[in-house]
This record gives sequence, structure tokens and C-alpha cells, in this order.
Amino acid sequence: MSQQLLTSDSKFKFDCHKGLKCFTQCCYKVNIFLTPYDILRMKNRLGMSSTEFLQKYTHPLVAKNAGIPVVTLKMKNDQKNGCPFVTSNGCIIYEDRPWSCRSFPLDPVETEEAIPGNEFYHLIKRTFCQGFKEDKEWTVEEWKRDQGMDIYDEIESPFKEITTSKVLTEAQIVNEKIQQMFYMACYDIDRFKKFVFETKFLNIFDVEKEVIEEIKTNEIELLKFGFRWLKFGLLDQDALKVKPEILKTKNKKSPSTL
Repeated sequence: MSQQLLTSDSKFKFDCHKGLKCFTQCCYKVNIFLTPYDILRMKNRLGMSSTEFLQKYTHPLVAKNAGIPVVTLKMKNDQKNGCPFVTSNGCIIYEDRPWSCRSFPLDPVETEEAIPGNEFYHLIKRTFCQGFKEDKEWTVEEWKRDQGMDIYDEIESPFKEITTSKVLTEAQIVNEKIQQMFYMACYDIDRFKKFVFETKFLNIFDVEKEVIEEIKTNEIELLKFGFRWLKFGLLDQDALKVKPEILKTKNKKSPSTL
């Protein structure tokens, strides 16, 4: 029997707190995929560069369906195989926990009808989870707001546009260099910043002056700019402008695109 699809105003009962016997059990032996904004928040919380964070705490993978680089959190190498940030008292980076931890027990469902503001979900009901026996009732929208998921929707909507594009999923990324550039722009934001400001990037692309000034100090805007650059290279050549003098001298190969 298929699960019921939940919409933003659908209601469900759930709560998670230290008083439950199952508290933190969901933090063990689980695959946690990290989003670009997850990594930005977590590396800042830990006082690390994105490069250091990725090397220490993650596994890089490539999604088979589209050739898109993805990142998973590296679990502890012990019998319990738990999240490196979980303790008996809960998550030590709770305020900056990953999106997937915030969304649980909601599981997004990809449908053709799903558009921003009109997403569908299933409930993830694990056998050990006691949270569904609690009386606290939420709508899907209330849960997302309470868990701080709304800012993810705002920041990462361009990222979702790219990763769910039919053009990309049908064509697939098979070029390793393109995969590396995608990985850098989405996940290794400190290295991407150096790429923008310490290479010929700004000599090639006609980036608005106000954007240049903002991405020097605002990592969220830098992340959004990275999505914009990826969109230019993968989906839409109008997402960024190449300087006229570069266009005049370029070869058949696009300059500094993906």
C-alpha cells in the first residue's frame, strides 16, 4: 500500500526530545547527504575552511542518474557507526545541523506537480522511533518553519533548479573536469572564492560591481553566485555575461565555462 502524499497544510503528530527512549538513535548507521548550505553553516560553526571540513567530515560521491557530485557525512569508524556530532545529550551543532536532520520525519517526494511552495512529502516511520506516539501536532509548513527549513528553500532554490533539470538528468555530466567545478562551486566555497578573485575569472565575466563587492564578504551571496555560474555553464548562457572583448577573441570553445 502506497504512502499518503502530504502537502504543506497536511497534519501529522510527532515530537522529538531527550525524554524519549529512542533519542539520538536516528543519528546512527544512516546516510546523511549534505547540501551546499549545510556545508557553509557547519564549516563556519566548527571554525574550519570548507576544504578542511570536506576532507575531514565527508565522502564525495557522484549521483548515477545525472553525474552530479554529491556529498555525504562521514560516520564514526566504530561499531555504532554514528554521526561525528552526536552525543548522549544530542547534537553538538544542533543550531547548524544538516537539512536532512531538520526535515525528519518528512521525506520529500519528487513529482511533476511539485513546484516551489507546493512540494509533496511522505512520513519516514522507523520502527524504533517513538516520536509518532507524541501528541504534538503540526502541519508540514509549521514543521518546516519550526526546524528552520524555510531559509534553505530561499538560498538553495537555484541549486534545486539545476539538479532537477531534465536537460541535466537526461544528458548527464560525464566530464570529470565539469564535475570538479560543480563540486567546488557548490561545496568548497572557500576554494570557489579564490577561483573567482585570484584567477582570470573577473577578466572574462562581466559581473555587476555590486555583486563583486557583496560576494567578497557575504558567503551566502557567494554561494548563490556559484549557482548562477553553474547555471551559465550547464543550462543557460544568459545567466552570466562574458565581456565583449573576450567574445571577440574566443574560439569555438566557450571561455572559462564548465
